Amino acid sequence: MLRLTKSLPSLVNSKAFVRRTYADLSKLSPLVDIDPRVHEALRGSPGSVVALESTIITHGMPYPHNLETALEVEQIVRQKGAIPATIAIVDGRIKVGTTADQLARLAQSDTIKTSRRDLAFVLGKGLSGGTTVAGTLLIADMVGIRVFATGGIGGVHRGGEDSLDVSADLVELGRTPVAVVSSGVKSILDIPRTLEYLETQGVCVASYGSSERDFPAFYTRRSGSKAVYNFDSAGEAANAISVNGALGLRSGFLIGVPIPTEHALDQALMDGAIAEALAEATRQNIGGKEVTPFILAAVSKITQGKSLQSNMALIKNNASVAAEIAVELNRIESGQVKSVSERSTASSGISSSSQRVPVVIGGSIVDTCISVLDDDLKLDGATYHANVNIAGGGVGRNIAEGIWKIYGDVRLVSAVGTDQNGDLIKRLLPDHCRTPVLTTADYPTANCSILLDNRGDCKLCVGDMSVHGAISVDWINSHRDLIRDAPLVVLDANVSLATMEAIFELCVQHEKPVFFEPTDMRFAAKPFNASTLAAKAIRFISPNLYELREIARNLRYDGSVATTQVEDIELTELLREVRLLGGFVNRHVDNVIVTLGAYGVVVIRRTSEQIPFFNGDTGHYKSVGSGSVTQCRFYRGRVLDRIVNVSGAGDSFTSGFVAAMLDGQRESVCVNVGFEAAYCALGSKGAVAERYFDRGHSCWKQANEAPFITVDE
Repeated sequence: MLRLTKSLPSLVNSKAFVRRTYADLSKLSPLVDIDPRVHEALRGSPGSVVALESTIITHGMPYPHNLETALEVEQIVRQKGAIPATIAIVDGRIKVGTTADQLARLAQSDTIKTSRRDLAFVLGKGLSGGTTVAGTLLIADMVGIRVFATGGIGGVHRGGEDSLDVSADLVELGRTPVAVVSSGVKSILDIPRTLEYLETQGVCVASYGSSERDFPAFYTRRSGSKAVYNFDSAGEAANAISVNGALGLRSGFLIGVPIPTEHALDQALMDGAIAEALAEATRQNIGGKEVTPFILAAVSKITQGKSLQSNMALIKNNASVAAEIAVELNRIESGQVKSVSERSTASSGISSSSQRVPVVIGGSIVDTCISVLDDDLKLDGATYHANVNIAGGGVGRNIAEGIWKIYGDVRLVSAVGTDQNGDLIKRLLPDHCRTPVLTTADYPTANCSILLDNRGDCKLCVGDMSVHGAISVDWINSHRDLIRDAPLVVLDANVSLATMEAIFELCVQHEKPVFFEPTDMRFAAKPFNASTLAAKAIRFISPNLYELREIARNLRYDGSVATTQVEDIELTELLREVRLLGGFVNRHVDNVIVTLGAYGVVVIRRTSEQIPFFNGDTGHYKSVGSGSVTQCRFYRGRVLDRIVNVSGAGDSFTSGFVAAMLDGQRESVCVNVGFEAAYCALGSKGAVAERYFDRGHSCWKQANEAPFITVDE
């Protein structure tokens, strides 16, 4: 008898296991039509595709809500960086990925609700149909899609112990290796018996983001039943899906995502509405596959449309989560990031250089961005036409989200209120990234209104930032282990001087470099007023010219400091000023990265650009000798044809720069990655881009021999 000497994670990561091969698209049935965009993704990045069912369109909602929701769900998946594939039957053809015209037709036509048993009939007759969860699962697996988003799955009907009315969704989940992301089981069903049946079928049932493993009940966040497991993040879920494929298991996952709090319905209201709808179904002798759409419509009528609005909201939320999981699955299986088991050293004892999670400490804000369309903006009380966009903001939060999307992992230490804005902020990062975010009832979530002219330039910014005071010394000390284990701490200027002092003390104690982002010229010199520890802790600083001037003044620069606007300075003179002021600041801070807007970036440090900031093998910061000669290099930026918003470009530059630094890249590559991240932000409505780029992008490659201009004294 052979004895296994490796743990399961080790086997999965070794060559003993081969990752699941995706479907051979060339051998598919001629009855299947795959949208070209989906086909391309399935051939190159199959893990990034999210399947979407079509009975939501054909039987789940009334027109036009069904069509509007279907289009919005697809857009949400795209915005998260994944590829949507709505699956349906159109004129006897299986469609994997449907056009807008086909969706419109399905939304307004009488079609057949199509499960496994119905497929042959519907296709044979040349009819159209909306695929159920079971039908969509079957087709998704056929083409190699691993993640599927829906509203809620079918289950054991109430009284099912007598009627034996059990949804085919449950059986299909037991024999199809696809992860279904839903808000659990529809609350009109018998949820405890449904979970028991899923266990019999070998389906892994997990809650999402619930430490207590509360299994959701569609319209409400808790059903009273518990899931077997819980996934804290998209990365955890993706890793489990990847391992499931590596093991060759033929059963699926049910991931229960609770409906967003603001859209959840009252439990008593729902129980009464469902009881009334069930009684009406019995009176009308409604049975079989007609029960669910009948009861959903009846409940919507009884709740005066509230259940429909909740249904729409939860489907969109589930699509967002599914897309995040799909993106992480693709990153794992394409080798861009290592799986959770590869990153873990605690259980296997394997040393892993990828266990380098940066910590970002700073403000989280909800930005209301008002973009004026008229070209004659004056702050004179007049009314102007504008577009309004609400998005997550705050320098620290922006940088954290950018690092997560580019680098793959981060921890954000911040604070929000117990309000809808706080919920919005928390939804923008995976649970494990925002565990250190304090939720407090003492302050509202920080909010900021930003007025942009029609060129995208900021003209006015006002807001309430009082919640930043909740990022206290005690809160920092309660997360001292994060700082101890981090390769780098990124700090914005929103925290108090006392909190900065505590951060610097921990960073000096554990020899962790601090990357200080000045945030605003009024706060740029703030850390140097905290204590002498600032000079020992801060190894990176990223000011613009105005912030650089304030820092130099505070550090007692003995020359004159100009007040001229950047746009009024000729480039040669601008670089000369940056060289003088930055060289002075470099005596106190190892690395000075000065951002100059459209001009580009100047990097000032006491070493050549060939020397990385961090050791790529150990993840340790490479300190620079104090006796070395200061070197100053100017990297010219690229002029963009179209700019949507400039508010987060600097934060995204920092995110990209930090990601490349931690990867052990040399200076010019760090700047390249930072530039590319900034360009993504400049083209986005929000401060942080919906999507950046992967490691295959050219910005990660070694730069040209002379990508910079050396700036002399």
